[in-house]
Amino acid sequence: MSALLQTIAKRYRRGRAGKQAEATRDITFTFHDLFKQAGCLTGPARHEALRDLEALEAKNILHIKRHRTDPSEILEIRLPLQNEQIFFEHLGEVSPQEEREALASSFVNALPSNVPERFRAGWTRFCSDLAEAARSGKSVQPFDRSNPRQAELILKRLPQILSWQGESLLRFASVQIFGHSKLLEAYRPAIESCLSRITEGMIMQLSDLGILENERTFLLHGPVALHFDSRVVDVTPLQFPVRIETSDLRRAVFATNAPRCLTVENAAMLKELAKLESGTLLASSGSEGGYANSAVVDFLSRLPNEIEIWHFGDSDPKGFDILRDLRLRTKRNIRSLHMEFRPSEPLVPLSSEDVGTCERLLISEQLSAEEKIEVQKLLTFGSKGTFEQESLGRPKPSWPFF
Repeated sequence: MSALLQTIAKRYRRGRAGKQAEATRDITFTFHDLFKQAGCLTGPARHEALRDLEALEAKNILHIKRHRTDPSEILEIRLPLQNEQIFFEHLGEVSPQEEREALASSFVNALPSNVPERFRAGWTRFCSDLAEAARSGKSVQPFDRSNPRQAELILKRLPQILSWQGESLLRFASVQIFGHSKLLEAYRPAIESCLSRITEGMIMQLSDLGILENERTFLLHGPVALHFDSRVVDVTPLQFPVRIETSDLRRAVFATNAPRCLTVENAAMLKELAKLESGTLLASSGSEGGYANSAVVDFLSRLPNEIEIWHFGDSDPKGFDILRDLRLRTKRNIRSLHMEFRPSEPLVPLSSEDVGTCERLLISEQLSAEEKIEVQKLLTFGSKGTFEQESLGRPKPSWPFF
């Protein structure tokens, strides 16, 4: 097969006709541009390309437009939509339409028999929506249509994930589910997106099912005492944050006279704030730039209603998404602190993933109108700005610290 036919096939797949079932216009190539892209302008490659063109023209697969006074001069090559199947059969390749149908079938055949009863309706709706999207050529996120095997593998294992019982660390669960210690972590973004859609937000993360990345601990500092039956652990006098496990938190009744609780995205900033002994209750997952783990969510959910809850995060797209996630999972009124766009020089450009995150945030119900203005600034400038918490400098002793 000549490089020219390979180029036609690649351009067809990338174009609207190759991606979407509802395409209505044939794909047309100008002679010079097509031959140049295929590297067939001169020599034996040109001769081979012309021979293949004429062969497919004779079979009425490709239509060739020639100069009206000089038939040897080719102006355009057109591949009619109705000839897609026979063209790709000639090349010995699966056609885009067949690929779309095969991907759709993988969703149609993902039966809900092993899915827990409470999630079956969501599972059926999820698979039906993806099958329709696959057929029409629309996005099948969180899956990649160029990697259908991965989609099939995740679909096959999702019922087992939804049925997970008890608490286990990620590595152990990965071996049990996929037979490999790394795959659950590798597929985690796609899996968690599926879980959220299937359960309508009831399950957002693997940790909600008891599959834990690490031990569920969080950093805590400030005026709070944990009561365990006849024993009391008062962390108020401690100079620096302490790490507490969720299982201990759940056993405890805690008392605090703090007027507010502040969750802090980065542990480094949490330590700086702890030095001030401000009377504010401070909490963090203890990771740098990470989403709040379930220990933090459990803690915030159990705080008395009269305590104000604030969140202090980086002001980049991920920082705002962490805030959105925290509000969604705790169902608490959480106000943001010092999360404004701060221009930087030189610019810190947004990645394509950052842009996608911003676009989702702008339609999210979890962000306020004021916060969406700051997100829009990120898109307007095309930059994260000076987004890190630590860039604000040393905090001052009294609230709100900066």
